[in-house]
Amino acid sequence: MALQAPLEIRIITCMCSRSRLIGLRGDLPWRLAPDLAHFRQLTAGGAALIGRKSYEEALQTHPSGLTSSPVCVLTRSGNFSRSDGTVVTASSVKQGLQTMQCIPRPLSGIVWVMGGAEIFREALSSAKAISMTLITDGFDSQAAGVDEPDAEAVYFPAEWQEFFEPDEACSGESHFDPDSGLTYEFREFVARRARVTDGD
Repeated sequence: MALQAPLEIRIITCMCSRSRLIGLRGDLPWRLAPDLAHFRQLTAGGAALIGRKSYEEALQTHPSGLTSSPVCVLTRSGNFSRSDGTVVTASSVKQGLQTMQCIPRPLSGIVWVMGGAEIFREALSSAKAISMTLITDGFDSQAAGVDEPDAEAVYFPAEWQEFFEPDEACSGESHFDPDSGLTYEFREFVARRARVTDGD
């Protein structure tokens, strides 16, 4: 019996290029329809590894549910449950990945790490790539109120570029969304070669 290949771990996020902002007041800081469609297309057929708060926010952003299956929600609360049995739980990224190896394998063989910030930080050293939507213009973090008492601003880990470099095969064209007024790029980043070599 042939051994299954290891699951590929990838991070997916949408970030303001100027501030690394990814969340505000318990939600996305913007509504960018092309990014939501891109997210659903990329993650379909893969598994999801996501923090409890991010999962609850994702269900608001994607009312029909995530396209990923299975879904592993990372939580330290013993009270979290889904009565329909559509998700499993774990207390850390490491435990979540171990759980993924013991349940039906995602069709694509990919586990998508979907946040939040601490989950992203924990996954930086093990992920092979990042699929990132970069908001390059049309959004002002200060004007959006990141310094207000109720902002609950969330940022992508500052050290991420120590672990990843641009994928030379994906240049990332600039697009403008007239509905939101945002300019954005779909970018791909891969684990730095030195890290890949050290990990092999």
